[in-house]
Amino acid sequence: MAVFLKPPSVDELQIRLKKRSTESDVKINMRIANASVDVATAPQVDEIINNYELETALKEARELVADFVGVSTSKKEA
Repeated sequence: MAVFLKPPSVDELQIRLKKRSTESDVKINMRIANASVDVATAPQVDEIINNYELETALKEARELVADFVGVSTSKKEA
């Protein structure tokens, strides 16, 4: 399964990357340049998760993977 984690916008992606302070400005600029292409080709993947809020996106990703591998995401067992 191929999953694309889509940022709210390329501008928001840039803001998030700068806030992390984990990459150089050059690396961030390279990622931003690639982001437009990535977003344009996203419909070719199996699933797209809109990453407006981290916890919501993470929950959706867990559910997608669990469904794909046939595992329940419920913490309670039947």
